[in-house]
Order: sequence, then C-alpha cells, then structure tokens
Amino acid sequence: MNTRLIVVLVVIALAPALRGFQQPSTAAPQGQAKPDQPDDKKALPSLTGRWAMELNMSMGPATPVLNLKQEGEKISGTYTSRYGTFPLEGTLKARDIQMFVTISVEGMKVGMSFTGEVATDGQSMKGTADLGQAGDGTWIARRDKGAGS
Repeated sequence: MNTRLIVVLVVIALAPALRGFQQPSTAAPQGQAKPDQPDDKKALPSLTGRWAMELNMSMGPATPVLNLKQEGEKISGTYTSRYGTFPLEGTLKARDIQMFVTISVEGMKVGMSFTGEVATDGQSMKGTADLGQAGDGTWIARRDKGAGS
C-alpha cells in the first residue's frame, strides 16, 4: 500500500470522531463577563477638579485643597496646605481611592497616604490617613463646585 492511500483511509476512519471536536474558545460565553473584567461595567467616577478636604488629626483639624487630574485609574495633581503646594499621586479602582503626597514641614519631609472611598455620586470621598510622624487621621473631601469643576 502506498502512503497516500494510508493517509486517506486514516482520515476517513477518524472523520466521524473529528466532527464533534471543536477548538476551545477563548471568548467568554455570551452574557458573562470575562474573568479579568468586573461584572458591572460602570465607568469610574471623574475626580478631575478642585476638592476641599477636611483632615482631622490628633493635633487638630486642617483644611488642605486638592487639585486632581484623572486619567483612567491614575490620579495626579497637587495637595495645598499651610506648608505649601506639593505633588500628589494616586489610584482609583472602582470607588476605592489611594493618594500619596510628601510635604515639607519646617525642612522635614513628611510622607502621607490617604485611603478611602468615593461616594456613588462622585461629589465626595472619605477615608483614613497615615500622616507619617504626625500619626493617623480621618479625612473627607468635597468637590469644590465654586471652582468650575
């Protein structure tokens, strides 16, 4: 028997078994979200603009101002307090926010981090703060509507 005839006979013999064979699909079944995407495809709230913050610390309250710019999950901007204006960076995932800033207080660098949640209407956010050497605190920030945000 020649090789070509053997190949044809093998293909004919296997054809019924191969009809039911399908390549596994990489697409998610219709109606289901892909595993790396959230089920609710809600857009991130926009945090771009000016925010008035109330920061409550053991040494008393402070009222810094945030000027934020958002690009997707990335947040950048400035943190302005009585000690000056400093660059701020952070992230927003769903409604969970994290922001980081290093300020200079009388020549000493103080790293601060803020974690919290943005309200569903995107007009306020609140959480806790790690203020480095100044201890811990709580904060709330409200969109400054008077600044054209």
